[in-house]
Amino acid sequence: MNDRIVVGTLENPYCKVRSQLETLLQSHDSEDIDTSLSEESDFDDALGRLSNGEVDVLAVSASELIGKEEQISMQGCLVIGAQTPRRPSLVLVSPDRLSYQPNSAIIVSEHEVVRRQLLRARPDLSAISPESFAEGGVHGAIPDSNEERARWLGTILQRGEIDGFVISRAEYENSEQTERRHTLMPFPKERGDPRFLPVPYSDLVAILARPGLPNTIAEWITEPEGNTALWVQSRLLNEMDEALHGVIGMQVRHRQVGALLRQAEDTRDLVLRQACHNPEGEIIEDEVRVEVKIETISADGRRTLSLERLVSYSDYQHAVITLLRDWDALMLESFRIVPKDHPSDEDAPPFIY
Repeated sequence: MNDRIVVGTLENPYCKVRSQLETLLQSHDSEDIDTSLSEESDFDDALGRLSNGEVDVLAVSASELIGKEEQISMQGCLVIGAQTPRRPSLVLVSPDRLSYQPNSAIIVSEHEVVRRQLLRARPDLSAISPESFAEGGVHGAIPDSNEERARWLGTILQRGEIDGFVISRAEYENSEQTERRHTLMPFPKERGDPRFLPVPYSDLVAILARPGLPNTIAEWITEPEGNTALWVQSRLLNEMDEALHGVIGMQVRHRQVGALLRQAEDTRDLVLRQACHNPEGEIIEDEVRVEVKIETISADGRRTLSLERLVSYSDYQHAVITLLRDWDALMLESFRIVPKDHPSDEDAPPFIY
């Protein structure tokens, strides 16, 4: 007799939860497990249905979990893992790529960290939020739903009042945009090209269940890379001041040694090459590496504070704890006012402000 599980899915404007789950289930087709999907409309109701046993597993955008750890625990549920992000990068909706935008081009993004990344790439841009653009009521009220907001921005773009706007791939597809899109890549092809680390939890689908779910089913519906990304990002964000969450770019992914060596060869990166060798100089190919990147940027886009780690999978949890200590030390130093060297000098502003 086959195991049967009911999977609840809660859609999110920034992440196609149901579509991603269907793709995973189809790729892991099993004759021993029958699945059915139940579309949920509200997190509280969906969590209650999971707690009551009406659904066996609940799939939600990881961003839905922020600040709800106690609620999940009180309902007798837990987070068992996540799925690997497929499309974490945001897209620029515009006729032209970022490098071909006209001088002082107006680019709209609701994410503060993206606006700062845009200014880092092009200091001449005018990177603004939808709220700032809509001030004065000339363009009407900002629609509440993400799909309608994306269509509203698309209409303003067609009228030539802005030069582009940044949204997620899910928002781009759900709002049926007709304008071209340009992916804001986290890893530039050439040294010196701009990079756009995704916002935290971007396209990350978390899986919730009740205690006692068989390990075989938990492993079947989650993915190792997604589990790593969820654990690392959750640990980093929980240890940070909440005020920084909106100005942090973050990426966590698994890397194969072969791909790392090819990247090191293409970019002539000796440090990256050495990270793939043991102390004896031998290449270790039997264990995947975990790559963690985190950054914050000053309000004018001119200064970046960044940390990166590339460690063996077996050591990534300890490495994240070390990264947090290093990050805290950098933040403390970078956000303090630089004292004057001489009584006649003025205090210098912080490195990041």
